[in-house]
Amino acid sequence: MKQRIVIGFLLITNLLSGAIAQIVRKPIPDKLVVLTFDDAPVTHATVVAPLLKKYGFGGTFYVCEFPPDFADKKKYMSWEQMRELDRMGFEVANHTLSHSNVAKLSKPQFTAQLDSLEARCKTHGIQTPLTTFAYPGYGISPLAYDVLREKNYQFARVGGARPYDPKTDYPYLVPSYSTTEPNNYDKERIFNAFQQARNGKIVVLTIHGVPDYAHDWVTTPPDIFEAYLKYLHDNNYQVIALRDLAQYIDYQEALKTIPPPLPPVSIKVDLNKPKGRMDPIWAWFGYDEPNYTYMKDGKKLLSELSALSPVPVYVRAHSLLVTGDGKAALKWGSTNAYTEDAKGKPVYDWTIIDKIFDTYIERKMKPLAQIGFMPEALSSKPQPYTHDWQPGQPYDKIFTGWRYPPKDYGKWAELVYQWVKHSVKRYGKKEVESWYWELWNEPNGGYWGGTVDEYNKLYDYSVDAVRRALPTARVGGPHVTGPAGKSSVAFLKAFLEHCRSGKNYVTGKTGSPLDFVAFHAKGAPRLVDGHVRMNLGTQLRDISSGFQIVASYPEFSKLPIIIGESDPEGCAACGMKTNPENAYRNGTLYSSYTAAAFARKYELADLHQVNLKGAVSWSFEFEDQPWFYGFRDLATNGVDKPVLNVFRMYGMMRGNRVEVTGNMAYQTTAIRDSSVRRAAPDVNALAARDTTSNTATVMVWNYHDDNVAAPVSPVDLSIKGLTAKQVLVTQYRIDEEHSNSYAVWLKMGSPQNPTAEQIRELEKAGQLAQFGYPVKTDVANGEVRLNAVLPRQAVALFKLTW
Repeated sequence: MKQRIVIGFLLITNLLSGAIAQIVRKPIPDKLVVLTFDDAPVTHATVVAPLLKKYGFGGTFYVCEFPPDFADKKKYMSWEQMRELDRMGFEVANHTLSHSNVAKLSKPQFTAQLDSLEARCKTHGIQTPLTTFAYPGYGISPLAYDVLREKNYQFARVGGARPYDPKTDYPYLVPSYSTTEPNNYDKERIFNAFQQARNGKIVVLTIHGVPDYAHDWVTTPPDIFEAYLKYLHDNNYQVIALRDLAQYIDYQEALKTIPPPLPPVSIKVDLNKPKGRMDPIWAWFGYDEPNYTYMKDGKKLLSELSALSPVPVYVRAHSLLVTGDGKAALKWGSTNAYTEDAKGKPVYDWTIIDKIFDTYIERKMKPLAQIGFMPEALSSKPQPYTHDWQPGQPYDKIFTGWRYPPKDYGKWAELVYQWVKHSVKRYGKKEVESWYWELWNEPNGGYWGGTVDEYNKLYDYSVDAVRRALPTARVGGPHVTGPAGKSSVAFLKAFLEHCRSGKNYVTGKTGSPLDFVAFHAKGAPRLVDGHVRMNLGTQLRDISSGFQIVASYPEFSKLPIIIGESDPEGCAACGMKTNPENAYRNGTLYSSYTAAAFARKYELADLHQVNLKGAVSWSFEFEDQPWFYGFRDLATNGVDKPVLNVFRMYGMMRGNRVEVTGNMAYQTTAIRDSSVRRAAPDVNALAARDTTSNTATVMVWNYHDDNVAAPVSPVDLSIKGLTAKQVLVTQYRIDEEHSNSYAVWLKMGSPQNPTAEQIRELEKAGQLAQFGYPVKTDVANGEVRLNAVLPRQAVALFKLTW
């Protein structure tokens, strides 16, 4: 099976670069739109057809005998009305006889459905041959392709919410937009879709009843529908039926040249097989520049992060004790919390730290409070202290006087004591008990200018000071770099040995308090043949090694583990202009990587039987920087990027994780060892069931390390273990057409000074979008079957409620 998939993928790649010019019979004009109408509601005859005639437009009516109440002519057209549509010159086309989900039919059953509808048409005087098809409910199956070809069908329509490109889209999978997306009365959304009919692409629109008396959730009001027609008319669009595409497209040549997609992905979810808690390990975020916290866009993003999480979000920031005026800059921050007077006496000023922590607490967030870095007056090697690093310059330039051990450990300890004491007074004992206090960042690398022993000494002094101020405070470390590296392994083990059995530098006793263990994990993207290639495996090896080390110490094996930075690579402030391998950050590659990565963090924690508490995404925002510069951030100038919507999806997943199996899923250990480098993508899912709210959620992604054009992946999703007779299914989507402010910005022409109206449009595009409309779905024998077509690097969330 794997060999066939690989061969099929390579064949697709070769054919797509072949003689596609022969597919197009004549140039496809801009502003070419196809209108299609599904399910034979009565208003297609009474409302739609007269309006199409009024404006001189063509259209395709996909008819069926919709069960169970097709006989109710207050809801559905009669066959006489359908025959009249044919006589009026409209296309009457095949939607199966009984609106059957093609994905659930055998080849003979599908053939019978087509034949029966064709026979009904002939019986009732519709003599025009049926040459196009629309999949009911967008349920597709490769079995259908052979049947459609054998019966000389030219085109078949699906969903997808994107334009049809005849040079790359398979003729039996013509994508379409739907007027029954959420906010279906948002005319601008449909007008924007029409505007995509350019540069050889055709816009196909799916419409149900106008209105729809049988299924009100897919209705389109008549006044809104006429507004669409008026827009098309006033802007000189050409509106045709789907069969009329044959004058532009040689469908037989297209069938020969464009192979069908890979076999459908089968994903099976069993809600009755729990795997562990769906703990919100993702609800942790961090950044280098603490002063961004209380700036305009920083406060906006923190509010959004708080709103998307069912639990308090933890936030980690560098440089909370660095000396300076509080001015924000890349890879820099300061609070001026500690200075000394002329006589060398400490002067404490908590103004800026309070401003930072107040911003968190006001939003019910909590600090992962980093004790660092060294104030200028305490540094054993203070000069030079500040830096003016910019992207593209040597990274070592950031490592200045703040990285060194203190010249007076007693003064350092008193600083930490006074800070914690002040925090308890300001926020209350109970609140501060819920925080985590940690020492430093990546002390095995450039961030620390001392030795391992000096770090352990600083840790002992810091922890003793924290506990003197608040004996119940939670303390930990050491936040080393990825433990797959030798220096990190050595440092982490030396630290753990010290905490277990070393001589405490303050008390003289054995060991040092440790309430959690922290380390970092990073991937390693690079540019290969002009495209970005991610390396999820590198990040997972860091995580797996760190888990293994912690688990090897019986005293610490059950302690909470915090992955203090967990990202696709290491430098958040290095944009794609200076680091082209970071071009993944604006679009859907970052979001699909994040979806796939967090799912594997759960699985690695299960594998090593450790207590994973959180994984910090070291990505925030960069204030007053160029739009979509390619920083590793969640938002740009206050506009959310696609990756933030993955966290909105995770925020809806609660309860217990449950078993997921799939025929295109990579094993977690295989990704850890070799990343996602085979020809086929990792199409997989993470699922959860919340028994307290009768809700189940399934996140599905189509991820590959290589960010190259690739065929879509049809997905057959089975969800078992349901006790209700019917569920409401809502799908959310991140792809090129949904939840994607970057794609909208590119379509605007990449403005660096967008207008207020453009900013409003970008902000709207940055929110998590529903895909289609919520659908009430019957449960058969405790199971529902759902279908989706996922483009490469897309992420979908299916939410089931009952």
